[in-house]
Amino acid sequence: MNIERIEHILSVIDKLGVVSIKQLHEILKLGSYRNTCKVIHGLGEYLHVTRSTQKIVYLNKDGRDLIGSDKEIKKSILFDHMLLCNHAYIYYGCPFDWKREYPIETTKEQGYNFGIQIKGLTVVNKEVIIPDAGFTRNGYVNLVEIDNIRKMQDNRKKIMKYIEMWSEIQNHFNLMPKLCFFTCSDKRKKEITKLCASIPSEVKTFNEVK
Repeated sequence: MNIERIEHILSVIDKLGVVSIKQLHEILKLGSYRNTCKVIHGLGEYLHVTRSTQKIVYLNKDGRDLIGSDKEIKKSILFDHMLLCNHAYIYYGCPFDWKREYPIETTKEQGYNFGIQIKGLTVVNKEVIIPDAGFTRNGYVNLVEIDNIRKMQDNRKKIMKYIEMWSEIQNHFNLMPKLCFFTCSDKRKKEITKLCASIPSEVKTFNEVK
């Protein structure tokens, strides 16, 4: 296998953090599933391999060094969450600018409401929100949320925070945001859809995208 092909495959794994062989088969389109397994097996020196309900791979130090990545992944209970995030990545056609868990920080100047102003001083309110992933398409910045283990109360809080920050997020990217929510049941889908009614959004269950 030539170095260009090796680096491409390792870069895909690096982008997703952790990925199952089945998901790599869908993403890389290397022919048969058997051939995908053979190719990934051939990259064993660059990978950590583990199993939950399926075979999972992520980069080891040699793999990170080869492609110049500083994103170290350690075995974690969050692997299932990351694998579900990959389903969203595949559902959206593997966006080239897909990025996992990056903080969006917005700033907003605050007016004075206590009757005192200090000359030359501007009070700025900073807010941070961290989508599980994000990508741009068709004039939108799509903010992806994966709900597999959250309490519904936490979902409500995060959606409300998105709504409060919506105009600042739009200014931050100079694009209209769209909230893309993936959840675990039809009941939650209905509730989340109602909560997101005032903003551009898409709500799916995992069964709809697997």
